[in-house]
Amino acid sequence: MIAFNPSPKKSTGGDTQTLFIETFRRQIAALEQGKAKVRVPMARPSFQRHPGMAYHFKPELFIQLAGRTEFVTPEEKFSLGENEICVMPQGVPHGETTHDGSRPFENVVVCYYNETIAIHVAHEAPGRKPIVDDIYFYTSNFFPALVSYLNQIGELRFHAAKCCQAAIKGLLLAEMAMLLELVETQSARLYSETERIFRCQWLVRNNIDQVDLGVESLAAALRCSPTHLSRVFHDQTGERITEYITRIRLTNALEAVGNTDLSVKEIASACGFSAPNYFTKVFRKATGRSPMEFRQDLRSVSCKIEREPKVVYYDHEEHGFGLRPEVMSKAASKLPQG
Repeated sequence: MIAFNPSPKKSTGGDTQTLFIETFRRQIAALEQGKAKVRVPMARPSFQRHPGMAYHFKPELFIQLAGRTEFVTPEEKFSLGENEICVMPQGVPHGETTHDGSRPFENVVVCYYNETIAIHVAHEAPGRKPIVDDIYFYTSNFFPALVSYLNQIGELRFHAAKCCQAAIKGLLLAEMAMLLELVETQSARLYSETERIFRCQWLVRNNIDQVDLGVESLAAALRCSPTHLSRVFHDQTGERITEYITRIRLTNALEAVGNTDLSVKEIASACGFSAPNYFTKVFRKATGRSPMEFRQDLRSVSCKIEREPKVVYYDHEEHGFGLRPEVMSKAASKLPQG
């Protein structure tokens, strides 16, 4: 279970919002000057469980402020140094080890979950693991674009890398600029939920693969009683914690069924269901179909859409190769006969 520091350290950049602003501005300048250092791990194999590693259904963005982070994935190990950027593609299992440098370890991490952008500062905890000291939550109409930019970077990095450097730079510039605008203009605390509830929701999303995730473990991580957490969560959101956990598990499962080729067993494990049969039962109750039936239906719809006309005019559909009927007739008259 990811935990929060009970005695948060003071960030080297002053208050947290100022730290975010300075971090994104610095990276934008480095990108514009061609001085940014970006690491993107191999995006395959993905969505697989490995000891000591975790993966997410959305990409992550790491910006190292001080010290370094040692990353390990199934395919490689690499070190992220001061002012360097790591784009962690969705589904890539990874582990992190922290190390101090000339200054104590510190990084900024941007995560994307269920239409919410979470940005946090992390420092070193015992065992050389990062611990979250301060986390803020934002919403944006550009959430799908922000996720898409990082996903595209993950694809481009190993596809004719030299030719794609300009595209990667442009996508990262767009990402950083939009994040900067977000932290400059939106107050992360202007929500009806309390900070503790936001942190609880973040913990659920980060630990959704853990079968024993529940009120007890969440309350322990947030250092409050299970009864108090349950009451505040329900008062603030109108939803019980167990209901929220199930909803997030189903949301992730729907995404995995629709966008990956993972088996039912793999999806059940990744989403924290205790057994594939139980996962199938919950999924069928929510959707009226089994996971594989749901996937087949989605693909049938996709194939049907592909067969539909590509252009629809005000009084008739497209025919042939996108040409209007009168153009097709004229073209046909010029073809050899017989």
